[in-house]
Amino acid sequence: MLLFVLLLALGPLLPQATAAQATINGSTYVSLDTIAGQLGMDSAWIKRGEECQLKSRWTTLRFTLHKRWLMLNGERIYLGLPVASNRGQLMLSQRDFDTTIRPLLTPTQFEPVPKLYRIVLDPGHGGKDPGAQNRTRGVNEKTLTLDVAHRIKRKLETYGYKIVMTRETDTFIDLPDRPAHANRVDADLFVSIHFNAVDDARVSGVESYVMTPAYLPSTSSSSLTASARKSYPGNKNDPWNVLAGYFIQTAMVRNLGVTDRGLKRARFAVLRDLNCPGVLVEGGFLSNGAEAERLKTTAGREKLADSIVEGILLYQKKLNILRGKG
Repeated sequence: MLLFVLLLALGPLLPQATAAQATINGSTYVSLDTIAGQLGMDSAWIKRGEECQLKSRWTTLRFTLHKRWLMLNGERIYLGLPVASNRGQLMLSQRDFDTTIRPLLTPTQFEPVPKLYRIVLDPGHGGKDPGAQNRTRGVNEKTLTLDVAHRIKRKLETYGYKIVMTRETDTFIDLPDRPAHANRVDADLFVSIHFNAVDDARVSGVESYVMTPAYLPSTSSSSLTASARKSYPGNKNDPWNVLAGYFIQTAMVRNLGVTDRGLKRARFAVLRDLNCPGVLVEGGFLSNGAEAERLKTTAGREKLADSIVEGILLYQKKLNILRGKG
């Protein structure tokens, strides 16, 4: 009888330690402790109630309350929805777990594994559209993207890849025609190359974008717009988009020694209608003097091209492992 009374007294407290799932702001969330159990990782507080770490032998994930990103082995990966709290536990949206964590950590759960032979490189802008410019440094985006794309093409061809470019010269290509070209040639990967510019010259670093999964807001938005409530052709490859984007972004950050602005999500026109995995790369800020000067040099563009190629090769290696060839 005493045990029964004690259980009645403790009952309302038990969910604080065991609640694995909750609905928060209309979205299903799952606790990080539950995720740790599913992934075979240890869970520990870095700062109780605010920051949590999941760790295994090779992988460390760090989550911070209210943030729309996580850190994977020190690399920033953006989420669709913010990390939340429920009954003393940090929670991650189920959609973010399914479309970000699982593809990166357990890609064996996704089939079929894509092949990687024909790669389409898309030098951003061109012709009448110069893109970002730094007139003081004498650089513009359309010229740099074409130069870097040609360098990537030459390097990848030495590995036996078939490379197709959406433009070979300084010509203008409409945005819809870029993914359409990739679809026509049955591409296995699409990489769009760009450079950033903002009003604040202090801003620097590299970032990469992959297609936003359905029913999640893009990185630049905090709410579900009408476009977020449907699936696009580019969403068929959600797991492979994020995997390719992660390897390319990680290689750029590691090799260039620049600020990691993260792997982000966007429903860009060049990503929405792709039939293959796709990544849009922002290789630096032309509005930043140091980065503009670096990209102005042959050595700087060569190093960027090397980094993107390395990311593609790492993605290839992972695909080979998933097929049992690695």
